[in-house]
Amino acid sequence: MTFFDYESPYRTGNFISLTTTEYVVPFIILALLVGALLYYRDYLRQHVLMQQRLERIVGVVFLVVYVSHYLLRFNLYRFDTIILPFQLCGISMMFAIYLLFSGNKNVYAFVLYTGVLGGLTSLFTPIMGYDSAYYRYYQFYGAHILLILTPIYYMVVKSYYPTAKSTVNAFLILQGLALFMGVFNYFYHTDFMFIFVDPVKETKFPMIKKFGGVPYYIIWMELVGLAGFYLMYKVTTLIEQYRVQQVEYQNQ
Repeated sequence: MTFFDYESPYRTGNFISLTTTEYVVPFIILALLVGALLYYRDYLRQHVLMQQRLERIVGVVFLVVYVSHYLLRFNLYRFDTIILPFQLCGISMMFAIYLLFSGNKNVYAFVLYTGVLGGLTSLFTPIMGYDSAYYRYYQFYGAHILLILTPIYYMVVKSYYPTAKSTVNAFLILQGLALFMGVFNYFYHTDFMFIFVDPVKETKFPMIKKFGGVPYYIIWMELVGLAGFYLMYKVTTLIEQYRVQQVEYQNQ
């Protein structure tokens, strides 16, 4: 096996477990980067050119890391369904990269909710099947850390905040994607976004049995997703209110 081996562990059955260090270090890196954003936020706000350069550099790095995943999979599987970017984090990453290059506020809420919630879920439950001896480990953690950091950067530095309307729209878009993936998975026997009604899939994802199995686990996923959106909206609202109060205090 080589550094760039990229076979799907679900196809090979070969899952390499992570050491505690390999599991914890990405969280430390994420925390340090978030801390750096908070520390340098005033400097970045005052230097628009620096913001633009940072966004372009991160956007290019993010794009390379993102595309490399599908190129390496395509090299192995050609036009197999496994190369489709239909997982939630994959979809969110596309919008996050677009956000970095465009600054479009219309996609921000979707990137914030799906990126932070989906990204953190992936970091806590990594299933890439490779350890730090392989590129896949760095691709997985690099992409998900950038996915989480992107909306945080736009909130901390550029004061992007979700509104009630954009939050509802983001949730409805997620529901539309889930419906599409459910239909797609049914006809193509795939499991994108973990939406499926085939009980056989429970052997592939045993955690589902703890949530009532197929199809009842979908109800739990909906409830968890709804709660996640609501809690994040309340937290970001409190953060925005605090920021406004600080600005008003400084202007007195």
